[in-house]
Amino acid sequence: MLQPRLTLLVLLLVTLCKTYAAPGDTTWIQAHNNTQLDYYNDFDVNVIFPNGNTSYRKIIMEFTLGKYQCGTTEQYCGDWDYTVQNYLMTPTDTFELSRLITPYANASYPRTPWSWKQRYYFDVTDFYPVLKNNAAIRLSYHNYSGGFTGSIRFAFIEGTPPRNVTGIKRLWSGAFAYGKAGDPIENHFAAQNVTVPAGTQQAAIKFTVTGHGSDENYCSEFCSKYYDVYAANNLLARKYIWKDNCGSNDLYPQSGTWVYNRANWCPGELIYPNIHPITVATPGSILPIDINFQSYSGNGGASYITETGLFFYGAYNYTTDASLERVVAPSDYEGDFRANPICSNPVVVIRNNGSATINSIIIEYGVENYPLTTDTISNLTLTSLQDTTLTLQTLQALQTIAGGNTSKFVAHIIKVNGATDGYAINNTIQSAFVTTPDWPEQFKVVLKTNSKATETNWRIENSFGTVIAARSPVAANTTYTDEIKNLADGCYKLVVTDNGCDGLYWWANTSAGKGYLYAANSAGSYLPLTNGLPAYPATLAADFGCGYTQYFRVASTLPASLLWLTGENEGSTNQLHWETSTETNTSNFELQFSTHDTGFVTVATIPAKGNSSVTNTYTATHQPAINASIYYYRVKLLYKDGNYKYSNIVPLIPVINSGDAQITDVKPNPFTNIIQFGITTSQTASANIQLFDISGRLLYRNQQTFQPGYTPVSIDNVSRLASGMYLLVVNIGNQKITRKLIK
Repeated sequence: MLQPRLTLLVLLLVTLCKTYAAPGDTTWIQAHNNTQLDYYNDFDVNVIFPNGNTSYRKIIMEFTLGKYQCGTTEQYCGDWDYTVQNYLMTPTDTFELSRLITPYANASYPRTPWSWKQRYYFDVTDFYPVLKNNAAIRLSYHNYSGGFTGSIRFAFIEGTPPRNVTGIKRLWSGAFAYGKAGDPIENHFAAQNVTVPAGTQQAAIKFTVTGHGSDENYCSEFCSKYYDVYAANNLLARKYIWKDNCGSNDLYPQSGTWVYNRANWCPGELIYPNIHPITVATPGSILPIDINFQSYSGNGGASYITETGLFFYGAYNYTTDASLERVVAPSDYEGDFRANPICSNPVVVIRNNGSATINSIIIEYGVENYPLTTDTISNLTLTSLQDTTLTLQTLQALQTIAGGNTSKFVAHIIKVNGATDGYAINNTIQSAFVTTPDWPEQFKVVLKTNSKATETNWRIENSFGTVIAARSPVAANTTYTDEIKNLADGCYKLVVTDNGCDGLYWWANTSAGKGYLYAANSAGSYLPLTNGLPAYPATLAADFGCGYTQYFRVASTLPASLLWLTGENEGSTNQLHWETSTETNTSNFELQFSTHDTGFVTVATIPAKGNSSVTNTYTATHQPAINASIYYYRVKLLYKDGNYKYSNIVPLIPVINSGDAQITDVKPNPFTNIIQFGITTSQTASANIQLFDISGRLLYRNQQTFQPGYTPVSIDNVSRLASGMYLLVVNIGNQKITRKLIK
């Protein structure tokens, strides 16, 4: 049925955080609603879609998989990896819109209780020519036990798509035996000749294929084979039908053989179609299309489930069109479970929806109600319809907002290739997220190896990527206890890896024995984990496949925001400033210095107030005796009872200004919306221009070549930067030129 229009803001909060659009431009269409799936069945629902008179820039199909309790006579209930196919059935044709595999979801496992839900998102924009008017949506569940539910709804988002679809042709589809002598799979994939429709400039073959069944060689599910695609009698692509990362599944642990790699699928994951572009398609011409599978002979137990569509497109609607497609982290979306929660670098996915290659992009981002940060990403080569994942500069707010709270992350594209994007509606994105847990500055990591001791390793890194502690065991069935001490306040991550991709214990590989890994505070209490595993000694704590990453924050005695260090370089000396909002039984501060972000030494001692309920500001000056490209500082606060805590770490870049290149005409200073300056050099030189805040965070960077003489330079879109001091650094030739700026 047709539901009322909702704002895209609701779409973003409820779904996978797709791109913004103006309020009121999204239409929701409900198909299935908690349909109980059972026993080789097709479930059909009649739907009234839009009539085709409105342009939609994106159509998203949301499939929600859930569970229900089967009758007492059933041996299995939601326990197996079943294939689910979803079809659009029009009065004239049928198309498979999506495919997914159910997980091994026994209710006794921590991630899949009876109340479990998992959302899967499919981009079905290209089906719009047939996804309209009266149709039926078929949920096809051809498996031998129940226990799962399925819900399907569609979000029609108004706007302009990257390209208009001029035609769709369904080619080969169905489940076919592979390697069967009496019925070769090629019998079902005879070459086809298709007439290219009017208005077409390009085309693409979308081929969805998954391997199932098992013969004497474990094909097709557990063997890797390939297929070749031919267009216009030319080899277009060779693609292997294989998924090699099931042990890194975001839905883990599962109750079955979830870590085994398979033929283009993993239990609990959606299936992406393989897309094979055809760059030139002439209207009215005949386009021969063929798919040939790798030659193979077996006993007939192997098969492939296939769906093939040939899509024709007109010209790109925009030359420059970058789209923010997804927030990987920070996000509370269960499909990016392993990547969250974080306390350092946000991760986003962008797509090039235009005809021009994207070489650079400027993104502004941050946590709602906190100052925003700007990052410039250069040296890209993002061609049309290509996605890329970007790891942005560290976001300080992720380290300082209260732990365990739900907040909102926002990001916006400022410029593409140095200019305004051609289509701005898809330039903004947001996500809800939960902050990273807080751990103490001192704890222990306990690892008991199984019989394959060298497979499992762990390390702890700080926000600079420096390894603080690590363990690479060599002895089997041995317990290693490592004490972690004196961590400065900030963001860290515990990275656990297993080269065998079967964790420290997995029920299907009992010959390896049992191991475990956990972290505990000085009192022996287990530290909070967000990786989906129960704390030791629960057996499942060792069932983590290829490994996991656990982010955590340290705020030793006081919240980090109450002992915050800033600094600035003034030629040969460094000025440091910090403040406390309250003090109780404090003794003194030690200013500590390093030429890297570990191995600090005390360079000054400053008395503390002792007891105070007001804000107190402290300063210190240090002149390093050695030269380095970056100086690092932190403050250690000591209490009268012997306890202590650390501040954040501040990197300071020394001012170096020698040679013939000069920065001149820096204006306005203080600045508001723009920073303008000039660079004068006597010869052609390449310069790296950077803008830092006072805590050393990189906010802007740009690479530019300067000709001899004077060249004006501007940094735009700085209006959202917080008031305070900033550092402009230009590395040109062998020089580093630095200027302090105020906003």
